[in-house]
Amino acid sequence: MELAIKRDLNIDQKQLIAAEDGSHVIAFVSQKWLVALRERKAVPVQCPRADGLSNVEIQTYLQRSVQKLPTGWTRIEIHGLRKDSLDYPVALSNDFSQGENGDSESVFKFMQNVAQQNYKNLWNRARRTYVEQYETTNKMPSIQALDALKLSLQKVYGCSFILINKVSASLSPSKDCSGCAVGPPCSPNVVPAEALLESVDMLYIILPYMQYSLYDVVTFSPAKLANSHAKVLFILYNVLQALKACHKAGLSCGTISLNNVAVDEKLCSRLRPNFIDYERQFDSTLNKREAPAASQEQASAVGLCTTCNNELKEMVIAWIQGRLDNFDYLMYLNKLAGRREGDPNYHPVLPWVVDFTTKNGKFRDLKKSKFRLNKGDKQLEFTYEMTKQAFVAGGGSTDQFHVPHHISDVLSDITYYVYKARRTPKPVLCNHVRSQWEPNEYPASMERMQGWTPDECIPEFYTDPTIFKSIHPDMPDLDIPSWCSSYEDFINVHRALLESREVSQDLHHWIDLTFGYKLTGKNAVKEKNVCLHLVDNHTNLTCYGVVQLFDQPHPKRVFGSGYALFEAPTIFPSSKHNNKVIVCEDKQIVNGNVIEATVCETLWTGDKVSAGDEELEQGMEALDSIGGTVKGSDQSSIPSLQITSPTTFSGESRIQASRLNKQSRPVTCNEESDGKCALPEGFNPLQILEELEKLDNFLVRGLHSTILPVNKCQDKIPLSLLDFFQRDIQALGIMIAEIVFSPRIRARTPKPSLLERYLLVRNLCRHHHKDIPTPLLQMLECLLQLHTPKDMLLKDMKDGARVHLFEFPHISNGLPPPCPSQLLSPFCSIIPFPTYFPNLHRFILTYQSRRTEDEGQGRELVFQLWQQMDGILCDITPEGLEILLPFVLSLMTEETTAVYAAWYLFEPVAKALGPKNSNKYLLKPLIGAYESPSYLHGRFYLYTDCFVAQLIVRLGLQAFLTNLLTHVLQVLVGVESSSDEGKLLSGAAEDEESGGDSPVTCDFEGRQNSVDHSTSSHELLDYTSGVSFHDQVYLTENEDFQSGLYVSEPLQPQEPESLSLGRLSDKSSASEVSLGDEKVTDCDSLRDKGSLKSGDSSQDLKHSEESEEEEEQETSPGPSELTLSVITDASVDTIQANDNQDLNDEEPDISNHSEEKEKKILIDTACKMVRWLSAKLGPTVTSRSIARNLLRLLTSCYVGHQRQQFLPNIEENSPLNVKRPICGDQVSKPVLDCLMYMAHLYGEPFLTYQFLPYISYLVAPNSLCRLNSRKEAGLLAAVTLTQKIIVYLSDTTLMDILPKINQDVLLPVLGFLTSTTVGFPNGAQARIALCVKCSSLISLICLRIGREMVQQHLGDALRIFFSNFTLLQELREQGFFSETPNSSEASVQSVHGKDGTICSVDLALLEELEKVYNAEMAYATFVPFSCLIGDVIGQLVPNHALIWNLTMAYQEAVVPKEMDSHVQPLETSTRIPLHSTEEDTQSGTFGSVMVGNRIQVPKDIHYPVSKSSCCSPVMENFQCDENSFKQDLEKSTHGLCGNWLAYWQYEIGVSQHEPHFYFHQIKLQSFVGHSGAIKCIHPLSGEDFFLSGSKDKTVRLWPLYNYGDGTREIEPRLSYSEHKKSVFYVGQLESVQQIVSCDGGVCIWDQFTGKTIRTYEAGDTKVPVTAVAAMPPPYCSVTIGSSDSVLRFIDVRKPGLQHEFKLASNVNAGLIRYLAVSPNGRSVVAGFSSGFIVLLDTRTGLVLKGWPAHEGDILQMKAADGNIVVSSSSDHSLTVWKELEQKPLHHFKSNSDPIHAFDLYGSEIVTGTVANKIGIYSLLDSSSQPNSTTKLSSENFKGTLTHLAVLPTKRLLLLGSDNGVVRLLA
Repeated sequence: MELAIKRDLNIDQKQLIAAEDGSHVIAFVSQKWLVALRERKAVPVQCPRADGLSNVEIQTYLQRSVQKLPTGWTRIEIHGLRKDSLDYPVALSNDFSQGENGDSESVFKFMQNVAQQNYKNLWNRARRTYVEQYETTNKMPSIQALDALKLSLQKVYGCSFILINKVSASLSPSKDCSGCAVGPPCSPNVVPAEALLESVDMLYIILPYMQYSLYDVVTFSPAKLANSHAKVLFILYNVLQALKACHKAGLSCGTISLNNVAVDEKLCSRLRPNFIDYERQFDSTLNKREAPAASQEQASAVGLCTTCNNELKEMVIAWIQGRLDNFDYLMYLNKLAGRREGDPNYHPVLPWVVDFTTKNGKFRDLKKSKFRLNKGDKQLEFTYEMTKQAFVAGGGSTDQFHVPHHISDVLSDITYYVYKARRTPKPVLCNHVRSQWEPNEYPASMERMQGWTPDECIPEFYTDPTIFKSIHPDMPDLDIPSWCSSYEDFINVHRALLESREVSQDLHHWIDLTFGYKLTGKNAVKEKNVCLHLVDNHTNLTCYGVVQLFDQPHPKRVFGSGYALFEAPTIFPSSKHNNKVIVCEDKQIVNGNVIEATVCETLWTGDKVSAGDEELEQGMEALDSIGGTVKGSDQSSIPSLQITSPTTFSGESRIQASRLNKQSRPVTCNEESDGKCALPEGFNPLQILEELEKLDNFLVRGLHSTILPVNKCQDKIPLSLLDFFQRDIQALGIMIAEIVFSPRIRARTPKPSLLERYLLVRNLCRHHHKDIPTPLLQMLECLLQLHTPKDMLLKDMKDGARVHLFEFPHISNGLPPPCPSQLLSPFCSIIPFPTYFPNLHRFILTYQSRRTEDEGQGRELVFQLWQQMDGILCDITPEGLEILLPFVLSLMTEETTAVYAAWYLFEPVAKALGPKNSNKYLLKPLIGAYESPSYLHGRFYLYTDCFVAQLIVRLGLQAFLTNLLTHVLQVLVGVESSSDEGKLLSGAAEDEESGGDSPVTCDFEGRQNSVDHSTSSHELLDYTSGVSFHDQVYLTENEDFQSGLYVSEPLQPQEPESLSLGRLSDKSSASEVSLGDEKVTDCDSLRDKGSLKSGDSSQDLKHSEESEEEEEQETSPGPSELTLSVITDASVDTIQANDNQDLNDEEPDISNHSEEKEKKILIDTACKMVRWLSAKLGPTVTSRSIARNLLRLLTSCYVGHQRQQFLPNIEENSPLNVKRPICGDQVSKPVLDCLMYMAHLYGEPFLTYQFLPYISYLVAPNSLCRLNSRKEAGLLAAVTLTQKIIVYLSDTTLMDILPKINQDVLLPVLGFLTSTTVGFPNGAQARIALCVKCSSLISLICLRIGREMVQQHLGDALRIFFSNFTLLQELREQGFFSETPNSSEASVQSVHGKDGTICSVDLALLEELEKVYNAEMAYATFVPFSCLIGDVIGQLVPNHALIWNLTMAYQEAVVPKEMDSHVQPLETSTRIPLHSTEEDTQSGTFGSVMVGNRIQVPKDIHYPVSKSSCCSPVMENFQCDENSFKQDLEKSTHGLCGNWLAYWQYEIGVSQHEPHFYFHQIKLQSFVGHSGAIKCIHPLSGEDFFLSGSKDKTVRLWPLYNYGDGTREIEPRLSYSEHKKSVFYVGQLESVQQIVSCDGGVCIWDQFTGKTIRTYEAGDTKVPVTAVAAMPPPYCSVTIGSSDSVLRFIDVRKPGLQHEFKLASNVNAGLIRYLAVSPNGRSVVAGFSSGFIVLLDTRTGLVLKGWPAHEGDILQMKAADGNIVVSSSSDHSLTVWKELEQKPLHHFKSNSDPIHAFDLYGSEIVTGTVANKIGIYSLLDSSSQPNSTTKLSSENFKGTLTHLAVLPTKRLLLLGSDNGVVRLLA
């Protein structure tokens, strides 16, 4: 074929290679050539040659394992068919039907079609049997196979044939089909064709190259399909769709196999037909490829199939008996393993046999791998232990590289190229081995090569003398040992050594290590041969790896006669053992199987158990724990060959088969039917019989002869398309069986015939019937006819005239012969495809068919997919989600669809996944959408409060706060695309804020890079290539609290700050989110310290400062300071560029907005969302999570030189002004607005107790007194925020904290500002900006407190502020000049002042200081102060005369004299945007009039004129309304006061990671409304609402927002009063956001409206419901326990009962008192009134355990993560159980009263008794006493405690009493 391709397509033969199965050719062609072929519809004259590439490189690029190709080149498949092999007729029909019309819309239509087809088939069978043999003519129409194939190819691929050399399009001109109408391709599940070509004698089908096939999946990546029937079924579904389309077009797909199904990482499968099966060489219509094999196989197919492994069996026996040499046998094993010559990743391997150190070398130990010999046992043990520890630490996740293993590969690509370095071009070596060409680094001799490599040898060292000769001028030839005269001599000697007796006697050990049983299990651990590829359960596709051929020890080679005893050499075992071996071998050979027992097996069985077996068992623990690996070789995830004797189970199998045959034999029944058969008029079926009878009578009686013999049916009917289609179906059944038994049929010939494949899988199905998955069992029995005896089934194969194996029964189980349409029908039960498959298939086709080149197309695609999503998710199973999720993840990570996929698809997918899986799979793409490097259209969607509410509900509140909140907040400063800023926000650089040697150090960068792991509670892995939930099926022993589920519920508040979410999936009006009409939704937080990884937001300042000092000590000064300025500049530029890109709104008119308008929409949306979130979360969580992050974010607003520049002024030459803002002020405005909103919402304490301490922390001097960029930005942020705070402080508060502000803020900032030894990283510009801001801040304080207070409090600050003017003057007078910094010489000098003081000055900073403290700065700062405080400034500033002179000199030099004073540039400058209006010099200062507690300043007061002539301009500059420098915080209903303030102050000082619950008895609120005792309390997971059920037959919904000072009584938001009895249970179905309550009957109602959705009443009044529990998300079920000890499950979405289980057969167990569901929903625990507890598995319905836990009645139970169950009883005991353990973990005893109510907080139990005592017990402490006990005071709690609940995030307690009041206490 290659020659024909070269001739017809002009492709160089060097660019062609035959495929492994020989069905087609792979070509390496130019993409331009392919495009020209596709678009011009003509074959280019010449295919470009790869002239720039060597032959070696071209051959490498043609290998399957190589994926990276040169630019402009690609690979294609060329399938060629010879026209002379297609010259045979094909009947269009043989009158039989094959299950057509399977696409029936209803069962009625389907059954009608089935009846019609069955009737037609029965009629045709009768006609063929009784009529056809008497007819002489065949009436079937036929067509030449060539014409039929061309016509069907054009229909399937939607393109016409391109003629080569203007050849006639067809052998039959009259039937020319090239001009037929061509439409689109028939099915996307068929591999599309690039082109169809026709030459004089050939047809060519050009297909794209198939990188991965289904064979690669089952061979090298079996974990891709492991533990999921749905994935196999979905592949089958796609293949059937392709078969259906091909058959409809008249194309047979041939003997398809696993290699014919192309798959990608997402398991999208496409079928590539086997065109070569159309070729037939006719000699009485005999298939030239199948007929000889068929006859041979039929002759030997006696009993069980012994031919399946005949070739391998013969090769093994030939090698054992010495008839096959070692080299050929090992190459044969390489071939079976799929290794390909020339493939750098999968080249054949042979053992190194000698080390070349002596003559003929020293033989190696073949009992150990080369890797083990090279590395040593200690190194391999270390590797195994380290990876084992990492594996255990990672929770058993096989997604990491850390899986216990010893070796990584047998032969790596690097080693391959080092071996062949002399013959490989230099570019290839530089690409694979090392980038720089170093020829001397390659081993120079064979001895060095063998000693260096840890990998095995390659065949070329035994066969090819040219491998030693170098093609590189600078690389010498590879040296051979001196005892060899030439390369040819070495090859001969090396080959002889391989065939030597020393090697042969141990070669079976090497085979076991490389291809055999020592690759897996205990043997691999013992031999230190655990290979990574076989144990890592990787789900990424690959076409190479380690393949295990044998799972039994390989037999040893026998020398001499295999039946004669001989004297064993000393290295051999004793003759006694040898005798045993030989007897075994004799037995093996007689039985036809030589691989059952070996020398090793015989010897090992006689050995005693060694001491090392215990270590071996320990080493196996890690391998046994790898996810999803099922014990036993049959179900192992590692493929292995099962070569067992076919006679082993023959008796049992035959018995079973015979029974099955008897059972399945059809029984003929004569049944009367009302149906009538319409026969042709005049038709008499008895007429022929009567005539025959007359003839026989005449012959016998009249002629005394015999009757005529009955003619038999002639089976040789013409070949028809139906025969081809039946073969396709049979090949499909064989292929599915090969998937099922892939671990057992690894070793097979490359080109097995269809019959060989069929006999093999049929045999496997009989012997390993239990291995067949239940969904595939009926299909395999139908397609492979397993119950029909083989002899009867294959009788038609004797003549080889048929293309199919056998003919299907015309009616089987009431159905016609199978076809794709029938198998795909939802009404056909042969293959039980899940109901969501059609919708899922349509979803994937939509995904694949649309191109998303821009955001508009991306949005349209996502919208279409969203419309299809509901149809999929309504019935989907976890296995189906594994198929769907990679497509959703791809949409959420692709640039053009990320935002829209998050907006449309996150909510429905996360709802189906549940919180735990949503965090695992969706968190990374969500973070990517927030941090995408490009500014995407519609980005504001991600910042709407509606979408953030969905995130909180579906991910969980704690997960959102920990992992996503920081990324959401970044947009406020426009750094959503800067990963560095994102890490700073998450707390990574908190330690850097107080300074350091350099802004960015290596250590700091390393810490930044590690933040992604510390700030996330999950490893953010990439799952776009495949998802498996199987690792969650079995709960690990060490599963702790952090693997809990975090889901929340929407609530129904009625206040503006608690917004209504509405329906989460409603996207109709996303851009019109209303602040006041949204419902709040929240979720549960984590309960354990280990899971609370919310960055540094919970750090207290002291801890942060200590860690920062440690960081400073590790850093070192150096030129990296300059690096940061460059980096930050770049990042700022990027930020600003990104800020100015387009934003696409949902409404059409938004697209016309300017870039600034779009940016404003984004910022406004984010600010609105932050305000909503602040109101929703409450004061404590807002302080911890939002405020702390915003304070950190404020610092990043000023990082970088560009953000410290002043904004452009209206007049270019205007002088410096204290009111002039810098660029960072614009960036920080949204952050400051949000911070001030929190102060408005919760009151002044936010300013004084949280903001100011953080400011003090920012400006505090560090131990080394150095500045970095973060510290520098922190100073600017601190001054800006202080200025903002002072505006909102009341007069009293300001005067109270003024000394603290002065001491902790002003003086430290001035210390840095006036420092002469500490330089600013951004030089003079940063110092000028800070100086101006400090001046503005001090001016503001002066305005607020008045002249008298300035003199008292700010004297030191003003003196320090102006001190440097004098210092610089003295330096100039003393002759000091600026010096260039030199690391070797200190530039710090001591300067003596005129007043006697000594000051240290760094002369390197002199230039920087001179730029700051010049005449312009004196003018800009001294004049305002002179105007504000008058002549007092002369007393406060000692050097006022010097500064005055500088001021006047600047005014005379710069400010024009003719300019009117009130229009100076000073006044026209831009005002600071941090103030809403400008400042006033009069109205805010303190005067002499006191009004209440406020000092009122008279409006007409006049200040004395100072010596500044600029008094009037400055006064005019500040004159405005009072709001510019003093604003009152409005009184909010949620303002912190009284007990709420005390609780908040305590909470913000406690770490968020605090594991202990402390109860202080702070009364916060009372909830009054119930008229009966409280029976149950259930907090909703957002902790802002809770439910209570009472004896008064009502359920009420209460808000948990803070009101008042702790004495406020709160009314319910919603009351549900549909119950008829006392309500004893209330809970929530979080997945569907519905409430479940019970009073003996179950009510399920809507939490938003209170409307009843469904009720469940016990049918028999004698068995009322006694206990209820709601299942955790993503489940939608409620479990109900009744008094008859029956557990029932109901699904709120479906009518009727879901399951019903009988729990206790013991009559004395009593009533079910309480039900608890594990957080993962896998088990339900029921507690009985007798103290008995029963554990039920919800997946199987089996009772796992039942035990008498208590002596009294069960009062309450809780289930926690880690299989923990906590129960309390009336016998005064509280017990902690591990689910399947016999003894309790902990047993607590209450001395006085039983614990009738308790709840869990992390690893602690909070309990309550009827004596109103609150106790706290630890799950980690074995002590029987509580950690603490508190008696509730009568002031805080009245009545008797009846129920309690813990709010874990807020650390609060809800206590219900018998008087109907619920109280909230801290």
